[in-house]
Amino acid sequence: MKTLLLTLFLLAAAGARSEALGVRVVEVEDGDTLLVMLEGKPARIQLAGIDAPEDRPNPKFNLDLKRTGLPAETLLALGRHATAHLRGLAPPGTTVVLEGDLAARDKYGRIALEVKLTDGRSLNEAMVADGYARALHAPAYTPLQEEAMKSAKGIWGEAPETARKWAEAGTAPRGRLL
Repeated sequence: MKTLLLTLFLLAAAGARSEALGVRVVEVEDGDTLLVMLEGKPARIQLAGIDAPEDRPNPKFNLDLKRTGLPAETLLALGRHATAHLRGLAPPGTTVVLEGDLAARDKYGRIALEVKLTDGRSLNEAMVADGYARALHAPAYTPLQEEAMKSAKGIWGEAPETARKWAEAGTAPRGRLL
C-alpha cells in the first residue's frame, strides 16, 4: 500500500511540472527549433528527442563539421532541407501545443519540449519519420528513424551517404546511429 501511494505521489508530482500550452509559431529557426511567443516574450523551443542538421554556421554546426570532415556547404544543404520541411509542417502563424516542462532549458537556452499541431500530430515524430531528423535520446523515435532510412525518406534519400556520415558523427549517444 505504501508503495502504491508513493508511486501515485511521484506521478502526480511529475505531472504537476508538465504543462500543455497552445502558442503561435513566430519563426522556424532550423530543423529542430521553433521561435514562439511565450508569456509575451520570444522563446526558442527545441523539438525534444531529435536532432536535425544545422542550416547556418553556429557552435553545433562547427562541431558537426569537425566530426564529419564534410564540406561546409554539403552539411548546410542538409540543414536547409530539414528547415524547409519543418517550415512546411508548421509555418509562421501556425498554432502548436507545447508539452513538457516549460521552465527547463538546454545548454543553448532552448526549452526542450514535445511540440504538437492542433490535430495532435507530433512535430518531433514527423521530423524523424519524414527523414529530416534523427532520434536523439528518445528510444521511441528509433523505429521511425530506421523506417525513414530504409525507405530513403527526406535527407536519407536526398543525400544518403552525407546524411549517414552526419548522423554517425553527431552527438547521439555513443556517437552512432540509434
